[in-house]
Amino acid sequence: MGFTEPTTTAWCLMNMLIKGSEYFPEWSSVLQPLSPLFQLFLLLLLLVCIYTTYFALFALMHLRSLRTVRADYSIQNALAQLDYRSANLRQIITATFYLFGLSFFLQIQNAYWTPESNRPVGPMILGNFREDFRLGAAIFLAFLLLHSVQWFVSSRIRRAIVRLVP
Repeated sequence: MGFTEPTTTAWCLMNMLIKGSEYFPEWSSVLQPLSPLFQLFLLLLLLVCIYTTYFALFALMHLRSLRTVRADYSIQNALAQLDYRSANLRQIITATFYLFGLSFFLQIQNAYWTPESNRPVGPMILGNFREDFRLGAAIFLAFLLLHSVQWFVSSRIRRAIVRLVP
C-alpha cells in the first residue's frame, strides 16, 4: 500500500501539469523548442528560486528569534553565519545570471532555424526572436525578484548586526 501512494501522488501532479499547460498554451510552445542547455538553466533557476525563498524565510525567522536574546558571543556567531550565507546567496544569484546570459545568447542562435514553408523567412525569424525576448524578459523579472529578496534579507541581517553587536 505504501508504494501506491507516491505513484498516485505523482500521477495527480503530472495530470495537473498537463491540464495546466492546456490553459497556458503559449508557455508550452515557448518551452518546447528550447535547447537542452537552456532547459537545464531553467531547472537551475527554479532551484535557485526555491533556495532563495528557503533562506529568506529561515533568516527572517532566525532574526525574529534573536530579538529577545541578549547580545553575547553565540549571537555574534549566528549573525556572522547568516551574513556569510547571505553573501553566498548573492554569489549564487550572480553566477546564475551569468549562466543566463550565456545560455540566452546561445538560444538566440536558434531563432534562425525555420521549418520549410511557403512563408517568407524574415517574419518567421522575427517571430522566433519575439518568443526568445518574451522568455528573456520573464527571466529578468525573476532575477529582479531574487535580487530584491536577497537585498531585503541582507539588509535585515546587517541591521541586526549593528543593533545587537556592541
